[in-house]
Amino acid sequence: MGILSFYDVDKNYVDYLKQVEIKERGFSCVPDIEYDGNRKFLCGVVLEVNEHKYYVPVTSYKTKQSENILIVIGKDKHSNVKGSLRFNYMFPVPENCITERIIKNEPDSGRRIFLNAQLRFCISNAKTIQNQAKRTYLIVTRELNEGLLRNSCMFKLLETACADYEANLRAKKPNETHK
Repeated sequence: MGILSFYDVDKNYVDYLKQVEIKERGFSCVPDIEYDGNRKFLCGVVLEVNEHKYYVPVTSYKTKQSENILIVIGKDKHSNVKGSLRFNYMFPVPENCITERIIKNEPDSGRRIFLNAQLRFCISNAKTIQNQAKRTYLIVTRELNEGLLRNSCMFKLLETACADYEANLRAKKPNETHK
């Protein structure tokens, strides 16, 4: 595993995964990246899990749960929680549907400082983050916790959907060059 970074994920891909999950279970745990036509600020880390790249969203959620890691900036672990990594909402992602977020290009200096602090936390806790991703994946795919299963993405279903999406993208590329 290389050094962690933050990534944005393609909206069309996220919409596709949401529809796949809704068709299967009537709802989706894939995070929304748009509300009322406005793009929500969302980025995440990308990890290897079960031989797939998985996007783990960084959210503003600040309550400790078994399947998240709180992002703590500074020494006071209670007052400096600045978000969390939500492993039950992670989903597989093709390489060509993610874009590394270049923090120095953020227009707002406060946002740059905030993102840099969050990213430093993630980098310094990379092993814990990777282990939590694998742990969550195993609990969900082995159906070991019914409550977590209900409140998590369907990892195996989404892995298949990810592979189908990639295959469809590859199939379209030759046609696009002949336009």
